[in-house]
Amino acid sequence: MRCKNCGWDNPGGNVICEKCNASMNDAPGNEGMSPCGYVTDDCNPRSTIAGFEPDDMNLRATIKGCASCGYPVKPDDTVCPVCSNPFTGHKKEPEVEKKAPAGGTIIQGANYEEEKTDAERKKLTGFLVSYSHSPNGQSFPLYEGKNTIGRDASSHVVIQGDSSVSEKHFSILYRAVDRKFKFRDEQSSNGTFVNDKLTDEGELKNFDLIRIGSTLLLFMEIPLSSFD
Repeated sequence: MRCKNCGWDNPGGNVICEKCNASMNDAPGNEGMSPCGYVTDDCNPRSTIAGFEPDDMNLRATIKGCASCGYPVKPDDTVCPVCSNPFTGHKKEPEVEKKAPAGGTIIQGANYEEEKTDAERKKLTGFLVSYSHSPNGQSFPLYEGKNTIGRDASSHVVIQGDSSVSEKHFSILYRAVDRKFKFRDEQSSNGTFVNDKLTDEGELKNFDLIRIGSTLLLFMEIPLSSFD
């Protein structure tokens, strides 16, 4: 049914034009329409729109149509499909409240145990690097305080595959008060060599070469002054 005002092709039974809102009562075939757009209970103007059948609507619940334009609406419509008038009485599904887990907020994707371990870990101060047992190299971090090196699994730096290394071979001590790396041989069987010199204790300098058994370790210091 075409609007006389703008020529828009409206669904049959519309009381106003969907495009210009002009009255459709004067359009041919629309005489005697009720204010809501129904001729009889069996007539549903929205049935002319693709995808909508008369059974889709509860005519008893929507007999009054849209309060703004009179267009018949479905019970679950939130706005009028013709004039976009919002239906304030539409029931909105309640939002599900997301509760934070007990003990504080945990960000999704974060590993709480790893964060806790990081917080308890001492400050990183340097590295030992070795190519003796891996062609691609191995790196061992050194932290503030005492670092033990040996074959024993409880050592901070565990040397595997070298039987000439003692279980507790030597240690490296770093104190923030003087920012020095001091090493000490822990009464090992084969001794500790620093730059090819057998030494029981002393101070390490950047890029010193340490040999224990048949394992070579390059000492590398992190200049913490750069982060002060």
